[in-house]
Amino acid sequence: MTRRALLRTSLPAAAMLKTFAGRCQTGGFVEPATLGQKPFALDRIRTESGAEKVTFSSGIVTVACDKRTGLASFLWAGTQKVEDAYSSVRLGQALIKSTDYARHEYDGKPLSLDDRIGKGLRFTIVHSGDNRPRLLQHFTLYEGKPFFLVRVEIQSSQTISTNYIGAVVVATRSGVRIGTGSLNRVLRVPFDNDMWVRYNAVDINSSGLSSEVTAAYDNGSRNGLVFGSVNHDAWKTGVRFSGSNGFLDELEVFSGMATRGVTSLTHDTLPHGKLTGRSIASPAVFVGYYDDWRAGLEEYARVNAAFEPPLAWEQGIPFGWISWAAYRENINDSSYLGVVDFISKKLAPDGFKKDGVLYLNLDAFWSRLDAAQLRDAVDCFRNLGRKNGIEYRPGIYLAPFGQWTNKSDDFVEGTNLKYRYQDILLKQPDGTPLPKLAGGVPLDPTHPGTKARIHAYVGTFKELGFKYLKLDFLSHAALEGAHWDKSVGTGIQAYNHGMRFLLDEIGGDMFISLSIAPLFPGGYGHARRISCDTFGHISGRNESTEYMLNSLTYGWWTSPSIYIADPDEIPLGPVANQGARSLDEARSRFLSAVISGGMILDSSAFPDDPVARQLAGAVYTNRNINALAGGKAFRPVEGNTGDQAADVFVREENGVYYLAVFNYDFEAGSSKLISLERIAKPLAAGRSVAITDVWTGASLQHIKETLNISLGPAESKLLKLVPSAGS
Repeated sequence: MTRRALLRTSLPAAAMLKTFAGRCQTGGFVEPATLGQKPFALDRIRTESGAEKVTFSSGIVTVACDKRTGLASFLWAGTQKVEDAYSSVRLGQALIKSTDYARHEYDGKPLSLDDRIGKGLRFTIVHSGDNRPRLLQHFTLYEGKPFFLVRVEIQSSQTISTNYIGAVVVATRSGVRIGTGSLNRVLRVPFDNDMWVRYNAVDINSSGLSSEVTAAYDNGSRNGLVFGSVNHDAWKTGVRFSGSNGFLDELEVFSGMATRGVTSLTHDTLPHGKLTGRSIASPAVFVGYYDDWRAGLEEYARVNAAFEPPLAWEQGIPFGWISWAAYRENINDSSYLGVVDFISKKLAPDGFKKDGVLYLNLDAFWSRLDAAQLRDAVDCFRNLGRKNGIEYRPGIYLAPFGQWTNKSDDFVEGTNLKYRYQDILLKQPDGTPLPKLAGGVPLDPTHPGTKARIHAYVGTFKELGFKYLKLDFLSHAALEGAHWDKSVGTGIQAYNHGMRFLLDEIGGDMFISLSIAPLFPGGYGHARRISCDTFGHISGRNESTEYMLNSLTYGWWTSPSIYIADPDEIPLGPVANQGARSLDEARSRFLSAVISGGMILDSSAFPDDPVARQLAGAVYTNRNINALAGGKAFRPVEGNTGDQAADVFVREENGVYYLAVFNYDFEAGSSKLISLERIAKPLAAGRSVAITDVWTGASLQHIKETLNISLGPAESKLLKLVPSAGS
C-alpha cells in the first residue's frame, strides 16, 4: 500500500492565524552572501581586449568572447572544452539570441567580489543594436577555482515579460567535449523525489533533459564538465542535451523548464510562469571542468550553499523510529507506546541513539490518536527520559500544500469558517483547479486560507511539544498556476513564498525533514529524503535498497551542503511493509542508510513482530557502524550504472578509507573484484593495504592492487582500508 490516500486530520478550533509579512522574491538575481566589495587587485584574473576578441582568465579557466559574432568559448588550462556558446531570451513569440545583435562589446567595468565563494571579478558583455532590448552576459571568475558563473540579463526601457532565458546554449557539432575516454556519460537529475523517479547516467550518444544540473564525464578517467544553476528564487532550470560520437552537439542550460503531465519531470500541466519588468535575470549558472566529476558536483553543491546556506541544526542528526512502514493507517497509541517501550529497554541501552537522543515519530494517519493520547504520549516520553537518562523527542507529520479528500466544500481548518477548500486550491488561468498530483489536489501556497491552515497545525504541534516535523508532498507548492498573490508569477516563486511562511511558523525548535520535495531550492529543511518511499527489500524497481542507493549513487553530493540526507525508514520483519526478510538483507538496508551520511529511522512493528525484535538486536546495536552514521556521505566508486545503483561506495577520513559493498540479489551470492586504484589512488601504486571488517572488528589479510570480495544473497560489507606508510 502506498501513501496516496491520506486522511485529513482535524485540529482544535482555538488555533489562530498569525499575520505573515511576505518575503517572496519577485524575480531578478540574488547574490551569494557577501563578505565585502571593496576594490582590490586580483593579479591572477586578467582581461585581454582586442578589436575582435576579449578574454577573461583566472589562470585555470578562460572565457573567450568573439566581438564579431557574439559567440563564446570556454577553456581550461588552455584546452577548449566548450565552443560557440551563446545566450537567448524569448520575448513574445520571438527567440532572441546574443548572436542576433549588431554589437557585442565588453563594458570595461569589472566588479570585484569577496563573498562566500571566494575572491573574484565579474565581467559583462553587452549585446545591443537593431532596436532590441539589451542582452547582458555577466561572467564571474574566482581565484583558484576551476569554474565560472554566467548570468544573463535582458534590459528594456519598457516593461517586458519572459518565461525563458537560455544562459548557456551550444548548437555546434562536437561543441562540448570532455577530451578523454570512450565511457562518456551525461547525468539526468530528477526535479524531485516523487513517484520513485531515478537518476540516470545515460550514454553521451543520446539526448535528454536534466533538472537544474548535469555532469558530462568520462567514467574511465573521471574527467568531466558540470553545468547547473546555483540560485533558485524564481526559475525552474533545465539542462537539455544531445550527443554523438562521444561529444555533445547540443547543450542548453535554460530557465523556464515546465514539463507537462503529472508523471513528467516537474509534474506541471501549465507552461512555466513569466517574470515581468524592465530588467529580468536568469539564475547564475555554474560551468566547471574537473579531473574528477564527483569533485565537480561536490563543489557545485558548495556554491549553491553560498547562495542559500543549509538550514542549520546543532542538536545532532536524528536516530529513532517512524510509524509509516510499521503501521501505516493502523497506528494507535498502544502500538506507538509499545514501540517506545521496546526501543528504550532493548535498543537504546546498547547504542541505538545519537548523542543521547532518540526521535519517535508519527507519520501520516497520526489523527488516529486523539489530542489526549498525543499529549499523554509526549508526557510519557518526558517521564521515561528522567528514568534512563535518554532524551526522547516526539515527531509528527504534515502535508501543508495538498488535499487528499474529494470534499472541496469542507471548511479549511484554522480559518474560522472563512474559507472552504475550493477557495484555496491552486487554480488554472480559467479558475478550475489543477489536476491531482500523487492523489492530492494542490493548494495555493500564497493563499491566506492555506497559511491559516498551516498556522493552526503547526501551532498545535508546538503546543503539544513535538520536536520533529516531517513535511510531505511539497512539490505541490512548486506547480505552475494562477496564484492568489498576483505578485507571484512562477511555481518556484510560490514554493519560496509558501516555504518561508512555513519556516517562520515552525521557528527554530523542530527538526524539519522534507519528504516529497523539489531538490532545489534548499534552505527550508534540515534534511530531505534522498529518494521516494524505501522499505526493507534489497531489490526491486521501486521502494528497495537498490532503488534508494541509485539516488545516493548520483545524488550523494547534496549531503551535507544542501541537506542532511534522509534515506527513509528501515522496516524489519514480515509485519511491516516490505520489511527485511533476513539478517543480511536487514544489515544491507541499515548500511545503505548509514552511508548516506544522514538520519537513521527504523519503522518496524516491534510490539507485534518477534522477527523484527530479533533482527533489531543484531542490526542496530553495533557501535562501530553507528559511529559512522550521520557523517559525510559515501561517494560512488563508479558512475557508469545508468539508472541502477552502484554497488561500491567509499568515504575517506584522514587517510583511512571506508568501503561499502553490496549484493542486490536476494537469491544468489556474488563475487566482486575491485581495483584499489578505482577506490582511491593512495591505495594503489603497489602499497600494502590493511583491511578490517567493521561489522565484526576482525582484521583481514593485507592486499595489494585488487580487492576480492565474496557476498552471500542480499549481503553487504563495510570495510576499513588503511594504506601502509611504505610500499
